[in-house]
Amino acid sequence: MAIDFTALLAFYPSYAASGMVTRLVYGESQCDVNTTIGTVVKQACRQYALDRRALANAAHFVCGKRNLVPLPLCVGRTFVPLKVHAPLIDGDSAYGYFLLQAIVRVEAGEGGSMLYLAGGVTLPILQRRSTAMNHLARAALFEKVFWGKRLGAAMGGGVFMG
Repeated sequence: MAIDFTALLAFYPSYAASGMVTRLVYGESQCDVNTTIGTVVKQACRQYALDRRALANAAHFVCGKRNLVPLPLCVGRTFVPLKVHAPLIDGDSAYGYFLLQAIVRVEAGEGGSMLYLAGGVTLPILQRRSTAMNHLARAALFEKVFWGKRLGAAMGGGVFMG
């Protein structure tokens, strides 16, 4: 199945009767694909000519973290990793990716938070609101620096040192 990353709002791991699947969330629909979240990330990187190792190095330079790297697919389409569930088995994915530009708000709740996306989509996440907001701020900073380095003044950035 070909994934339309231009219309995708989120993709995250989910448990189904067949085992671990990746749930794809579009504006008004959702579907499950029998593949891992890592495979979907690889497909996105391949489709948008991104090097995952280079992204991790850039994220370390900008944010000080090599893991939980945002996916800046193109200008205005950055996916942020957020924890969606506790894995039942070692090796299962716990983090999904959510379109930064589609996140309307994050509200604190019991045992986690609620994530509100454009189009009325509401999803629970297994992180405190403050942790989720830190991830969102780090992703926004990473996107600005990542594209600012590549596009220069066209991104609205100025002079970047470093």
